[in-house]
Amino acid sequence: MIEFALCIPLLMLFIFGIIYFGRTFYTKQIVTMSVQEGARMACRLPDLSNSVSRDYVRGFTVTGQALNSNSPIYQALAAGHLLSGPQGSSGDLPPGSTVSILPWDDGSVALPAGTVGVRIQYPFVFIGSAFPGNQSPHGQMNVWMGPGGPPVPFLDTVITEQAVATQEVVY
Repeated sequence: MIEFALCIPLLMLFIFGIIYFGRTFYTKQIVTMSVQEGARMACRLPDLSNSVSRDYVRGFTVTGQALNSNSPIYQALAAGHLLSGPQGSSGDLPPGSTVSILPWDDGSVALPAGTVGVRIQYPFVFIGSAFPGNQSPHGQMNVWMGPGGPPVPFLDTVITEQAVATQEVVY
């Protein structure tokens, strides 16, 4: 019993660490696939200076409200169950998310001539949900490491991914 009591904090740290990194990696891969698909689609459109064209590619407003469920970005995030609707397969992005077609939606980003980029910022929450009303009542997850030891936090963060592609449109 004493050996078990001494080992349980370390065992819990390993278990929650595996779950944390697995969930983080999964979310990051979905966001990465979304920006790659968005950049692939954006590089083929002739008029990205038009906000309607950018909205079509994004599938969301710049701040994450759903506009076009046929967008490759929307489809990829819906397939990964990262949206606000039932079971995450439809709806808006969580508050704090942004979807940008670069350089038009963010003038501070300098890209080489003839290239287009897509950037997604997605808030990652380990315990609970990033959507209002779905958060965990327990807040942030910490693993206790024994008397006098500092707790090990599992941090919530913002996952940011960006992809750039050369424009393929022939005029």
